[in-house]
Amino acid sequence: MPVGIIQFFMERKGYGYVRVPETREEFHFREKALLEPVKKGDRVVFEIKENKQGLFAVHIRKTNE
Repeated sequence: MPVGIIQFFMERKGYGYVRVPETREEFHFREKALLEPVKKGDRVVFEIKENKQGLFAVHIRKTNE
């Protein structure tokens, strides 16, 4: 599972972005993909899925890695 940092999360609109520091890749996520509450700067692990719009993050949870 990739490790990333929450770059942005707008709870009011229900979406955000997580970035993998090593590759600088950013993945969009929806609030329903969160397994626990997060805020900007939290370190998280997540899975990457693909749909017709591209890659996105799911199963996001905090980590101490």
